[in-house]
Amino acid sequence: MGAYGLGELPGKSAAEAADIIQGETGDLLHIPQLPARGLGADLIGRTVGLLDMINVDRGARSWVMSTRPSRLTHLTGDFLDMDLDACEETWGTGVDKLKIQVAGPWTLGARIELANGHRVLSDRGAMRDLTQALIAGIDAHARKVAGRFRAEVQVQIDEPELKSLIDGSLPGTSTFDIIPAVNVADASERLQQVFSSIEGPTYLNLTGQIPTWDVARGAGADTVQISMDQVRGNEHLDGFGETITSGIRLGLGITTGKDVVDELLERPRQKAVEVARFFDRLGVGRNYLVDAVDIHPGEDLVQGTITEAAQAYRMARVMSEMLSKDSGDL
Repeated sequence: MGAYGLGELPGKSAAEAADIIQGETGDLLHIPQLPARGLGADLIGRTVGLLDMINVDRGARSWVMSTRPSRLTHLTGDFLDMDLDACEETWGTGVDKLKIQVAGPWTLGARIELANGHRVLSDRGAMRDLTQALIAGIDAHARKVAGRFRAEVQVQIDEPELKSLIDGSLPGTSTFDIIPAVNVADASERLQQVFSSIEGPTYLNLTGQIPTWDVARGAGADTVQISMDQVRGNEHLDGFGETITSGIRLGLGITTGKDVVDELLERPRQKAVEVARFFDRLGVGRNYLVDAVDIHPGEDLVQGTITEAAQAYRMARVMSEMLSKDSGDL
């Protein structure tokens, strides 16, 4: 069992974020993402900055494919370089494990438009090219980070749009532009292309949405991260149990910025007991808590303060330590 952050943090200081990550997470550090710095520091901007094979610019509504590199492309690269500099200054270059985060192919396809105004995912050829560019970009970025920090690099793929694509609720760019629902098999297949190309441990981030368990099991990620408050009803309880017993590790998004680790550790113990008893209700052995579960924040921390983010990280770490040592006694 481990504890870590998902990536995005409030504020604009990479040095402050790096300090929080080092001080409050477990063994797995991560490169911070600070969307409050503006355009180019958001999830899509950070990812398109890695795509040398494709040029993207900011349009009237969203990110748009372009024919030549834009100023924003350089800006996203500058943000990333500054973040890596700040992390190196804080952490040094002898990091054991380090996690990077990028947007997944479906979220990129949903949030980037073609020159004709339609979303990229509406064009099969454009989606193929975007996916291949993402694979190449992840590989180059992971190698750069690994060389700089002498670390094992682990890759997290964020897919915040996945649920809306599968249930057909993503709106088109106009009244007449209907985005059909994406088949679960197609969603899994494209994610498999990306995950199968990555060396080292991988994560699929499905927090903030009701998990699509078939994709969770079929995407090819080693770990699937979910928000525990989205696991409701027998269908999703069954999906949770089936997924974790199938050999896929689960990241449990539980902690929030309002969580405070008290001196006597009563609050983290209470939350750890809730997790242990949840596994009891599922009929899943508590050994999975030690061998197949991680703890991380379960909500968007960007809207809060850096102090609240630190509290969420600290609670996740303390809960993880309790569940690792005392899961049988909680």
